[in-house]
Amino acid sequence: MNLLKKISHYMATSKIGWKVGIKYRFNFFITTLTTPLNIIIFYFLWKAIFDYTGIEIIKGFTFNAMIQYYVLSMIVGFFIWAETDKWIAQDVRRGHIVSMFIVPVRFMWQHLAFEAGINFLGVILNLIPVFLIGFLFFGLNIAPVFYFTSFLVSVVLAFLLAFFLSFNLGLTAFWMKRITGLRRVKRALGLFLGGGMIPLTFFPESVQKILHFLPFEYTRYVPINIYLGNYSVSYVFLQLGLQVAWILALYLLSVFVYKRAFRQFAGAGV
Repeated sequence: MNLLKKISHYMATSKIGWKVGIKYRFNFFITTLTTPLNIIIFYFLWKAIFDYTGIEIIKGFTFNAMIQYYVLSMIVGFFIWAETDKWIAQDVRRGHIVSMFIVPVRFMWQHLAFEAGINFLGVILNLIPVFLIGFLFFGLNIAPVFYFTSFLVSVVLAFLLAFFLSFNLGLTAFWMKRITGLRRVKRALGLFLGGGMIPLTFFPESVQKILHFLPFEYTRYVPINIYLGNYSVSYVFLQLGLQVAWILALYLLSVFVYKRAFRQFAGAGV
């Protein structure tokens, strides 16, 4: 019975996130309009690059594969969008964080449920239009069953990974209060080092080896390459396993930092 009560509380929190998303639905509609524009920009940019160089394959990507890569990058971006750091920072500054501690659910999972509710609305409003545009106009193909299923699993894991990255950053607000600058740095690093701007194969091999030891590529680059079928079956399972490993590592870090953040809160009387 206790478990059912907790589940009902998490579902209620997700519903709140959904309602918050509806309140800011104008932002989602703007994203729906601007995303195809971004794809068009990348289309003509890479068309000019391929035409100028006269090379059919650049760093393992044909022109069509490159455009599909960016369409998928936009799609994955809808799933992994996480602003938990912003919500935590706002609650700390305004003093609303007190109510979070008296709710009969764990602080971390409450934020996860809230973020899932917001993201679900964004996925509904943006995913289908962008996927149809990619399929009809930019040569996006339906992946084979194994790769499509693995892609969905990888995207869910990528969302959890992005959440824990955002959650850990948000906890720093207990000490720093304002973390807007850090949030911007995190977003830029996540987009660039995650392969959102350019595929990671464009980096020097020495840099790529370093990136393999960071979590960012598992939020965007890995799911995209799984969908495109660039990995063997065994390598897909390896990448999914590494995503799970990063999630566990960041979860443990979240627990560690949260305990100290709560002590900071209780001791300072934020």
